[in-house]
Amino acid sequence: YMTHERGLLEDIVRLRSEAVGAKSPSARVKADNALSKAMGQLTVSVENYPQLKASENFVHLQRALTEVEEQLAAARRSYNASVTEFNNAVQTFPSSLLAGSMGLMPREVFVADAAKRGDVDMKGLFKA
Repeated sequence: YMTHERGLLEDIVRLRSEAVGAKSPSARVKADNALSKAMGQLTVSVENYPQLKASENFVHLQRALTEVEEQLAAARRSYNASVTEFNNAVQTFPSSLLAGSMGLMPREVFVADAAKRGDVDMKGLFKA
């Protein structure tokens, strides 16, 4: 079923590895955004092949992808909670004194782009 989609699946695996192995928060966010985009492309590819949805292996793959998306969402929530706690500690007295002497500055929380928060435009994905 998926031989023609091999490149897309390889990209998803590569992007997932990059997200897991990212050295900095900004690199992890960039890899996560690319992974989310690739997952959307996989969903569009599946919609082109209705017979694929009946395959037991593909149903298992869909469940696994859903689990990955849920884990990514949980990781984003955890990251944002940690960043918020860190920012509060850096900005409140007395820990702000120590943070200032160590050169610690507030960090940015992860915020998805507005385009990624809305519904996916399936027709737009097929236009050249």
